[in-house]
Amino acid sequence: MFNFIKTHMAQIASLFGAVCLIFVGGVLLGLHGRQPARFIGDTFETAVRLTTQFRNSISSMPREHLRERIHQGDGVVVSDPPRMQSGVTFLSGIFGNELGFRLVAADGTLVHKWPVNGFDLYPEEMKHKFHALIHGSHLYPNGDVIANVTGRGMIRIDACGKVIWRNREHTHHAIDVAADGVIWAPSWGPIYTEPSIHPDPFPFDNIKAFDPDSGKRLFDVDLVESLVNSGLTGLIQSAQREPSDLIHLNDVEILDPDMAPAFPMFEAGDLLISSRATQHILVLDGQDYKIKWRFGGPMHGQHDPDFNPDGTITLLDNGAAGEATAANGHLGNIGGSRILSINPATGDFRVLFEASEKNSFYTEQRGKHQLLTNGNILIAETDAGRAFEVTPDGDVVWSYINGYDEAQVGWLMSAARYPDSYRLIGDTICD
Repeated sequence: MFNFIKTHMAQIASLFGAVCLIFVGGVLLGLHGRQPARFIGDTFETAVRLTTQFRNSISSMPREHLRERIHQGDGVVVSDPPRMQSGVTFLSGIFGNELGFRLVAADGTLVHKWPVNGFDLYPEEMKHKFHALIHGSHLYPNGDVIANVTGRGMIRIDACGKVIWRNREHTHHAIDVAADGVIWAPSWGPIYTEPSIHPDPFPFDNIKAFDPDSGKRLFDVDLVESLVNSGLTGLIQSAQREPSDLIHLNDVEILDPDMAPAFPMFEAGDLLISSRATQHILVLDGQDYKIKWRFGGPMHGQHDPDFNPDGTITLLDNGAAGEATAANGHLGNIGGSRILSINPATGDFRVLFEASEKNSFYTEQRGKHQLLTNGNILIAETDAGRAFEVTPDGDVVWSYINGYDEAQVGWLMSAARYPDSYRLIGDTICD
């Protein structure tokens, strides 16, 4: 027992300190006639986070990456090749106790496994052995992978898991590789003082662009400046968020030249971003970064907006409203997640796919989608540990379950369909 306490003294002390702070801070605020509820709520969240970190530090499993099993089976449980989009599927997430990447065939055959564990990529920043998250990734034809290790930086590895480069630019969430090869991603930003956004100093996400060969930062986009210059600081104020996470930027995508003609209101090089905190997606001018278009209202905690060749923007509307529980049918409190299609010219939107009695679909946080050329949609239902392909009629024609054990699944952070030519990555010979 003494050795256990000695080993985990820092976590125990932090947890005890947070509990004491709740009590003392609440009393002091009450004596000064101020409402202690907000303070207590914030400090309680800190205590919960520290408790979670403590549990994870002594656990033999990656608790933060696991959820209750909803779907039965493991690996590919549905495969209907005649109705599927051809190709191989690139998956990222937690596999057993490893954080990494897999390339699988339609029948579930493992085409390639990258011999790298994401928990080992930034060892100096690990608070416990499972303290890391890969939230965005991209696969190149030669088997190279770039990925965001959330809040730490971006890394590029080859098909054998060798690190080509690694930076510490604090990138997070999605990755977009533009037509010119430049890599774009959200990033933690500096501390700002801008009363029109928040009365207290606050951190704010920004956007960074990177050289694909070296990982060096080419330039960044200051989103606070964009909001101020666009006269839209009220968009952030309306969210009434705590200053630690006023925008929660979870995606950036560049409008490529070959797709630009489908969007006459935009220009090649414009940036599509997603702010989970404000429930909005926005398009920034690619030259001065002023906001030229925005859309919000129907979404609850959306992720992964994409430009599409038909001139629409699609996204995964998480429908984020509470955890998935048996009491709410594992659909949260507003009926589950859905895929929306938005016409930026008119502001109209329609639902392409949503949870139903036929198909359960809910990921409170995280998640990806991909419109396939045959009209189907490939979806990463992260919290449910599932990737699945669905037809326009709502039929599931491919489904992969990332089982951890009989009761739990591991997060599938992303799923992307690549051409059959990527199957050659599986022929890579590693030392």
